[in-house]
Amino acid sequence: MGSLTPQLVAELSNVAYQATNNSTGFFRVALTQNLSNHFNFNSFTKPVMGTSGGFVAKAKNQQTGFALVGQGKSEEYRNDIVIAVRGTNFASLNDLSTDARASTSSTERGALVHAGFNSVFESMKTELSEYINLVPANATLHCVGHSLGGAIATLIADWAKQRLLNVKLYSIGAPKVGFADFALKNTNSLGQENIFRCTKGCDPVPMVPVWPFVHAPYNGYEYRVDNSGFVNPIKHKVKYYMQDMENTDWNTYQRKVSFNSHKRVTLDARLSHQVSRDLFWMNRLSEALLTLLRQLGNGIASRIQSGIANGLNFYDQIAMVLSDVTLHNATFTGQLNGLLAHMLVFAGHKGHQIKTLTFDFIRWVFEQTIKTVNRLAREALS
Repeated sequence: MGSLTPQLVAELSNVAYQATNNSTGFFRVALTQNLSNHFNFNSFTKPVMGTSGGFVAKAKNQQTGFALVGQGKSEEYRNDIVIAVRGTNFASLNDLSTDARASTSSTERGALVHAGFNSVFESMKTELSEYINLVPANATLHCVGHSLGGAIATLIADWAKQRLLNVKLYSIGAPKVGFADFALKNTNSLGQENIFRCTKGCDPVPMVPVWPFVHAPYNGYEYRVDNSGFVNPIKHKVKYYMQDMENTDWNTYQRKVSFNSHKRVTLDARLSHQVSRDLFWMNRLSEALLTLLRQLGNGIASRIQSGIANGLNFYDQIAMVLSDVTLHNATFTGQLNGLLAHMLVFAGHKGHQIKTLTFDFIRWVFEQTIKTVNRLAREALS
């Protein structure tokens, strides 16, 4: 029941992109020597097919290859099965549409997840069932993916764990898949020790979608595979993750709790100049927002999260709560000013003066921040 090494995870994430090769006849996968030593991908005749892009693509049955299935052959992984899921195919408008859709849908267990990711997974489920049944009782299913592939691998692992004893999840540069209820269920089901979420400080894709989407492991650690700071969208590419994941020991990477929904974070407007565009500050802004909502009491944070899915309507609701003058006192107003000042710097509006805490102004600040995060993610995906 050994875990895949960082090097194998990166190589598997890379080789998964060969799934889009839909040529007729016998399907062969070109493997590195390292992968070839451990797994056989050529015992299956074709990739696992899936449909991205929502209703129109489904109606037209526009399927493409999304995942490769390999069988363990080395002593360490004998009888194990690996499912390697590809990320966004930049030539596919359907894939880009899937990445952009931030509405929600429910899993089998009733948890809220990203509708675009879940739609692709649901289109693959029938084929995946055949491979899940091949996993012996004492063997392990390894679910691996980069970017969009990491998000789909997360849904596969969550679903497969209800059917198999041993499931491990490995994602690199993956966006957040669901709300807190999904992240918590996924973490409790798989176990923190079986979730290997790999990120870079310069990669914007793990920042999205913004809160209330959170990553699994819930309030747990991820593996930071580089020491970079400022966001650089090009570093999202799988080839750059491969360069940083050449080690064979997970202990060589920093375990970092990048986001904690229960952490108390208050921000001082006078220190907003410290903000930089990276994962640390994106998560810190979310933690500061949650701190404010918790202080309002009466379950406001939970009601907002469960009552409205996401997008501008979601943040309209938050702006309404935060602009309610009956809730304001010196402490609350100071913290809200601090949060908004930091968001403005993050969004590129350094020096913008905060004059009135109206609904329109607060909503505008959220809008600018979300636009900035989404633009950075789009640059990385295109």
